[in-house]
Amino acid sequence: MIKDGVVVDEPAAAPQAAGRSTLVNSAVADVMSTCLMQIECSFTRGFAGMQLIGNTTEVCRDGKERARAALEGLGIHIPPRRLVVSLTPADVKKDGNHFDLPLAVSLALLLKDQPRTVAPERWLFAAELGLGGELRPVRAVVSFAVAAMAGGLEGLVIAPGNLEEVRVLADLSPTGARPLVAHSFSTLRDVLAWIFDGQTPAVVRAGRSPQRRHLPPAEVNFDDMILPPSLELAALTVGAGMHSLLLRGSPGTGKSMLAARLASIIPNLPHEEHIEAMRIYSSGAERLPDALLAGRPPYRAPHHQASAVAVMGSPDTAGELALAHGGVLFLDELPEFRRDLLEALREPLESGEIRVARAHRKVIWKSRVVFVAACNNCACGWAGSARQPCTCSSARLHAYRQRLSGPILERIDLHVNVPEPDSANAELLLRLAHHDGSSLTKRLMARVQAARTFALRRNVPLGALLNRDLPACQLLAASGLSGVDFAALVNRRLSKSASSRSVIRCVRVARTLADLSESPVIREEHLDQAWLWQAERAAQARGECFVS
Repeated sequence: MIKDGVVVDEPAAAPQAAGRSTLVNSAVADVMSTCLMQIECSFTRGFAGMQLIGNTTEVCRDGKERARAALEGLGIHIPPRRLVVSLTPADVKKDGNHFDLPLAVSLALLLKDQPRTVAPERWLFAAELGLGGELRPVRAVVSFAVAAMAGGLEGLVIAPGNLEEVRVLADLSPTGARPLVAHSFSTLRDVLAWIFDGQTPAVVRAGRSPQRRHLPPAEVNFDDMILPPSLELAALTVGAGMHSLLLRGSPGTGKSMLAARLASIIPNLPHEEHIEAMRIYSSGAERLPDALLAGRPPYRAPHHQASAVAVMGSPDTAGELALAHGGVLFLDELPEFRRDLLEALREPLESGEIRVARAHRKVIWKSRVVFVAACNNCACGWAGSARQPCTCSSARLHAYRQRLSGPILERIDLHVNVPEPDSANAELLLRLAHHDGSSLTKRLMARVQAARTFALRRNVPLGALLNRDLPACQLLAASGLSGVDFAALVNRRLSKSASSRSVIRCVRVARTLADLSESPVIREEHLDQAWLWQAERAAQARGECFVS
């Protein structure tokens, strides 16, 4: 207005005075690390409009319009003044639709001059808003819940679609930790009624359950498969020690069937690994599969035409290798995958982590997986087969075998030459139709669990949970033998040409075979069988020459 010929600003109403601000918590998820952040709103001098500051993306900036529309629907109108919304820390990139709810709550706190019954600054808000005020599920809620507990907040406010994964996380929280509390509201109106009026409609509090939930057996399991003793022992060894596996043989011998069923006999994920798997999957999905929520190991099988980024991941998106964390990654037709992709698998298979580095961002994805692969013996598939002759030329056969390098083959624990079935097709079908009704899957799972329990008491003091993770310096202690007997056994039963990596992997597999028979020491038969599964010995059995 004009006073004494001078233009001056009009005084603002008390609840909308310049300098007043409100604080609401949310978070920024960056794979396995999550940063708590604050949203502050304040009226300032200047042209009318709402401005978001703090390194925000287009998706985040769109949230202010969804928040405005939801508030307008509740009769809360934003006046035509300059409004600044700050997201801090300012140097962290803000991306995602989960900022809709905290933006709307922060604006409502600024615009409503009304006492609060709860302290919103003690809660983390994360949900997308519909234009009518509906709360919708968002990604990375598992990471947000972990950040809320680590940051000492009272809990988080989420959409009903995200509640189930938070329930599971509450069950997995270690004893003595701060209990995780989640409020689930259907609409923004219910959230504001909880903050200002103390009402709690449509609220569910996540708490501990006496035990983890159980799912029925996996639909794909070993009950519909006839396993020869050699393949059954290989499956048990993989499940008990979480060893990597390469299946080689003619078409139709059951390689892919066996690989697809391995996850059904692996025990449920340990608590820490379960949380990590949920965080990885939650980073790219709004709802988690029921099997993963129940703790079942994931199973991923990318096609051989998948790109390196699809398998290895990027700084923003988990690849198939990370999504299989704690479970099985199956690569069928292994030689058909790109050579650069196969070579890129070397480090993650050793370390259990994928380090993705770009110019402006570096990310580490967890990737402790059971690596399972399958392939034929040649391009036509019939090399070494008694059913059909091989039609490959020597040059074509050599080119096919060269697609898999020695270093990648040496990083696989079990190389199994799958035998051709010794029964006619009709006889196999009759054997399946007249089996005794007992569950092969349950029997295998019981043996795997018994071997895991037997190994756990020994491995924990040695710094490992699984035999595949036993440090090389602890293999002597894990063998149960004296130093002299251990050296004599290894020198007597293993080839002098074996590399150090092959020897270490062979001893780890032998330790798993001993656990399956509940033997406290590694015996000759265990080491002999483990050596038969090594790349060099398996190649000799196929009549090939192995070059590392």
